[in-house]
Amino acid sequence: MTDQAKVSEDHLGDPGAHRAIEVLAPPKPTVGAYPVSRRTGEPARPVLVGVAAALFVTGAVVSSVGLVKVLWDAATVTRYHSAARVLEWTKPNPVSFLTIVMVLTIGAVGALVATAAGAVAYNAWNGRQWTRIGGLVAVAVSGLTYLLNPLATVAIIPVAIAAGLLWLPQVGRYFAAWTSIRTAPVLRRGWAENVRYGIQPRYRREAS
Repeated sequence: MTDQAKVSEDHLGDPGAHRAIEVLAPPKPTVGAYPVSRRTGEPARPVLVGVAAALFVTGAVVSSVGLVKVLWDAATVTRYHSAARVLEWTKPNPVSFLTIVMVLTIGAVGALVATAAGAVAYNAWNGRQWTRIGGLVAVAVSGLTYLLNPLATVAIIPVAIAAGLLWLPQVGRYFAAWTSIRTAPVLRRGWAENVRYGIQPRYRREAS
């Protein structure tokens, strides 16, 4: 063994030898320039998206509670006409066809407000770009709660705040990252054909 080889071999046992080796940190996964969550493999959700989704859900819950209160109050004769603003305006006979129409209208308003807010919350969480416009529509729909009672009308506040959050730049970049993923070309993989097993013919010829 040459002296140079002996020196190299001795150096491998040096406890500080590894300190001379520098490695690059693993790159952070991204979609374009947007970071990707290591846990889910999806674009990292900004906190504002979670806040917006929670506010939309809050609006849906508040409107639903207001609807339940309307139906509860309307079940009694003494509070029937004061159960909802629309009932105060029309003052229908409790056993008339107009009452049926009003009850169906009240139920439709409550269901529509909750559905609009919930749908926007779910799709915003999953990065759908259209929810920016959908949030504004949800705000307009939540305005229908004015036909119910003051409690249901409170739902307009969280829904409006949530709709505004969706237009912030941080949320816009999140939506753009999801859009780039969804619009990327899909690789189509077909079945392999003419698969040959064993030694290939050209290797048989070389062996002979």
